[in-house]
Amino acid sequence: MLSIAVIIANRNNARFLPQCLDSVLSQTLRPAEVVVIDDASTDNSREIICDYARNRNITPIFNETPLGVAASRHKAIEQSVSEYLTTLDADDFYQSSQKLAEEARVIMEHPSVGRIAFSDVMRVGVHGEPLFLVSSQKPIREGNLSFFLRHLRGFIPRDYLVSRVDYLAAGGFNPALRFYEDWELKIRLSQRCTWHYSGVIGTAYRDNPRGLSKAPLREHYKAQRKIFAMHCDTRHPIRRGIDRARFFLYQCICMRRLAI
Repeated sequence: MLSIAVIIANRNNARFLPQCLDSVLSQTLRPAEVVVIDDASTDNSREIICDYARNRNITPIFNETPLGVAASRHKAIEQSVSEYLTTLDADDFYQSSQKLAEEARVIMEHPSVGRIAFSDVMRVGVHGEPLFLVSSQKPIREGNLSFFLRHLRGFIPRDYLVSRVDYLAAGGFNPALRFYEDWELKIRLSQRCTWHYSGVIGTAYRDNPRGLSKAPLREHYKAQRKIFAMHCDTRHPIRRGIDRARFFLYQCICMRRLAI
């Protein structure tokens, strides 16, 4: 069976940490590593993490000064050793106890680098109550998702299972990005990997009133446009301008804050 590291990034999410950690520890396929990196929290997150680490197979890392989510995730990944990786935010949790097992099954059907497994996402309220499946609003596709990921079309995989080899070859998380660092990494991964659906609900993505997703909409648009411009796949100036204009129009008309 695959050796999996679950990387959990936390900053001031003490109220949600127990549900997050319990959902990982209750997986039918137990991860080889659970690495929790705390980004200089000012609440009682450290106490909760240390309590779990004393009694369970959890590796804690504590940043003395905030590094940001991208740099924190990458730091934790560098300190893990497992063959495969998946991430989870501390204010989210696994909806299904089969999440890791089913994604591992998808990988093992054709074991090789260049194959990423992902699951459906349940949007939940602040108290964890189910709201809706993301797949009910965004169609799930498989295979080569390079175009769809770059243009934010359809279902955007979240908290996917990827090999360490592919993660490092793609360059890892970009610490310079405050927003959409996960989307930007998925664009780079899609240049070398194909995406495969597990058929189960994976992450419960929480509507956290204090999360980065609640930043002003103009900041979301600015970050998305910057990343799209970084990865626009045509060098012809006119076609590039048309491609960017289409993306901006799609943003303004169709987009809402996404679970990406």
